[in-house]
Amino acid sequence: MGGPSGQKNKAHKAGRRAGLSARERARRGKEVGPTPRANARSSIHDGKLQRHMAVKQMRDAKRQQLLEKKRRMAAPVVVAVLPLSAEVDAVRFFQGLRCACEHGSGSVNGDDGDMETDILMSAGPLQPTTVHVAARARMRLTLLPPPSDRNDPLAVADLSRCAELLLLLLPGGELPAGGNGVDTAGQAAMAVMRAMGMPPVVCCVVGGAGVGRGAAAAAVAASMKERSAAKKRAEKALEPHLAGEHRILHADTAADMAAVVRHLAEHPPAAPPLWRQHRPGIMVERAEYEPLHVGSAAGPGPSAGLTAAPAAGAGGTLVVYGYVRGAGLSANQLITVPGGGDYSILSIHAPPDPNALGAGRPMHMAAKPIEAAVEANAAGMEMDQVAAGSDAGPGRLVAQPDPEEADRLVRENVPEMGAEEQTWPTDEEMAAATVPRTRRRKVPEGTSEYQAAWILDDEDYGDDDDEEEEGEEDEFDDPYGMDADGAGISGGKAAGQRRGDSGGGMHMNEERDEEAPELQPIPDDDDDAGTDAGDTAMLMDEEGEGEEGGGYAAALEAAKQARGARRGDSGSEQEATQLDFPDEVDVPLNTPARVRFQKYRGLKSLRTSAWDPKESLPAEYGRVFAFENFKRAHKRAREAQQRTTEDLDPCGVSRGSYVAIRIGGVTPAAAARVTSHVDAAAAGSAVPLTVFGLLQHEAKLSVVNFAIRKASGYTAPVANKEELLFVTGLRSFTARPVLSTDDPGLDKHRTEKFLHAGQQAVASVYAPIMYPPLPLLAFKPAPPGEVAQLAAVGSLRSCDPDRINLKRIILTGVPSRVHRRRATVRFMFHNPDDVRWFKPVELFTKYGRRGRITEPLGTHGAMKCLFESPLQQRDTVCMALYKRAFPVWPKGMGFAER
Repeated sequence: MGGPSGQKNKAHKAGRRAGLSARERARRGKEVGPTPRANARSSIHDGKLQRHMAVKQMRDAKRQQLLEKKRRMAAPVVVAVLPLSAEVDAVRFFQGLRCACEHGSGSVNGDDGDMETDILMSAGPLQPTTVHVAARARMRLTLLPPPSDRNDPLAVADLSRCAELLLLLLPGGELPAGGNGVDTAGQAAMAVMRAMGMPPVVCCVVGGAGVGRGAAAAAVAASMKERSAAKKRAEKALEPHLAGEHRILHADTAADMAAVVRHLAEHPPAAPPLWRQHRPGIMVERAEYEPLHVGSAAGPGPSAGLTAAPAAGAGGTLVVYGYVRGAGLSANQLITVPGGGDYSILSIHAPPDPNALGAGRPMHMAAKPIEAAVEANAAGMEMDQVAAGSDAGPGRLVAQPDPEEADRLVRENVPEMGAEEQTWPTDEEMAAATVPRTRRRKVPEGTSEYQAAWILDDEDYGDDDDEEEEGEEDEFDDPYGMDADGAGISGGKAAGQRRGDSGGGMHMNEERDEEAPELQPIPDDDDDAGTDAGDTAMLMDEEGEGEEGGGYAAALEAAKQARGARRGDSGSEQEATQLDFPDEVDVPLNTPARVRFQKYRGLKSLRTSAWDPKESLPAEYGRVFAFENFKRAHKRAREAQQRTTEDLDPCGVSRGSYVAIRIGGVTPAAAARVTSHVDAAAAGSAVPLTVFGLLQHEAKLSVVNFAIRKASGYTAPVANKEELLFVTGLRSFTARPVLSTDDPGLDKHRTEKFLHAGQQAVASVYAPIMYPPLPLLAFKPAPPGEVAQLAAVGSLRSCDPDRINLKRIILTGVPSRVHRRRATVRFMFHNPDDVRWFKPVELFTKYGRRGRITEPLGTHGAMKCLFESPLQQRDTVCMALYKRAFPVWPKGMGFAER
């Protein structure tokens, strides 16, 4: 069988695609041979899935169509220009961007000289301009020029309120030695923008290598290597000021400008900061004022506390024009106007959109002069006739407030007269008065109740040494602080009877409130003989000082001078002194300490001791509002705003609509401020004005707490209750905040004398209610003609009048005689009555010892003290006292300063 003649191989089966025709049919995609039969169940299942998929695709297509329709009807995107260096030619960039938006792709194919010619022809003051992108007819941009003064942080804050997209301009040329592309003004502007909430950012490099500012230089194209180097320098300059990765574009030639416009058209900005999404905002493009007619009824307006008008609602009508952005606007909402105040909405109208025809032109931001309105009023022109006019009228009516659902403009609470006084005791108080009072008395062992009635209260039984030997550490842990109500310090009988022992551990004598309570002795196994001789010698010294006349005063003055030299109490070192020697004060020589510090009390523990938040409140607290549940109120306000945004409110208008809002009760002075600012914005010398709709309760006065920290680069001290200009997302107002520590988990917070760098504090002020999130910028007020400086930044924490801010003072004394755990302390008090008064308060030292006062010694305020461990002679004995601190009542109720 072997050999080639005997081998027979198996024939190859060509299959269905063996021939030429089969391969041709396979190439064309035609089936060759019979196809397998599909399973009936699988075909039914596949058909169901396909139907579901088809329905989903149709639903997504309709949703996309609605989104496109809303995009076409949306308000123009506000694009703000902010140069970060003085080396950038912002004027050329702004005019080139406007020309690129108007000409579209034509500027790409054309010559750069044409763009330079257009820039020269349109040379003039920079003004806000609304343009249509030629490449996409549906895309509208509102270009805002850079602020006239880059060093003004308030103008940058106003720019952050209205900008939806920010163009940052950086120099592209070679930087001088030590330069990083962002100058001092640019750094300050970036700090303000970060604090207010940075909008979406596009970075542009202007003036790269090989490109000058003239038409001839612009025609010279820079090499790719130089342009890449310019981008790298811009990235390095932005890295410390802007987190994350951002697109960097060149903006030198006409092609570069067209690329910038194409990027703006193809990449719409992301959502603005969260606090702007929660409230409707209107960037005012035009403003008109209609004074109140003589004899006509006054419309709804601010309360008498808001304006200087003689009666509530006195004032004319201010009409503002603009697009609704952020969220939907309801006529039932209140509205806040920067520089004017908070007002009610009379009606919302729909005038013709001035930017709907596609012609790029400056925004119609001209305000109607007040003088002309007054002349029209004198001539007898009626409001209805003004509204019916085609040019001056606000357009057709689209929304009016519902009298039952509209928010009422109330700033202050009106307390009932005599509500804080008790007119008749309650049943519980009557029952408590009939219960016989019992008093714990210390009597010898085995004494009966009848015998105890004959024992005097001031007798002392038992041996201190025997009691000190029984358990050393356990008895010292008993409280020695003052009562939480401070009755032992204030001396008030009613306050003493209100709470016998509340956290401070002080048991008040029910019949003799002026006496200090008797405390359990501290265990002591030391011999007192070592201090008795020294105390006797000191008493002789005090008597000698009194005979000489002025000896004790001279010694006290010498001790104060030594203490002041150690502290460094000069004006420039106050902030550093507060860190090293916090809250230390001296008791005056001519005023008893129990009188000087009668509002203070001692606390055993700042964390565990009780303090009633409703106790001893000032009269101003009757005029503020408080929430039963702040989070629940915030949730309901957000839900009401969401209904308006989703077009479920019959009294609201959707976002993106061009509206005219009639605001009632505006005084001529407030209207003059608003219209003058609108005129300045139309001329390009100011940032456009932005008004915001308020959520529910956001016009009522309360105690608002902000979490703040010192701004980087600011070195001047920021003192407690110092006047500052607060700039939030909604309002700008001056306030004198109370600074306190930000201690999580505590119900009591200690006040701070200064806002220290690197530490966060809480600033409490009287202000209208606000809901978080909301930014805060605090400026030091500057004299006229100077620029305000950013002192602190932060955010809104809560609206809580029950926050307890405690001011602490520390009284210090000097140990003159020390024997192990016992010491004689001088210069803390100046008379024995003060020593007895403050005897229940616990003592502590700077080296960590704790103790208490045992008894006064002599006539000059010396006292015997006992500590839980041996004391050093160089140590300082301290006593901490507390009282509650409240914010300073504001001068005006407008809260609309500029």
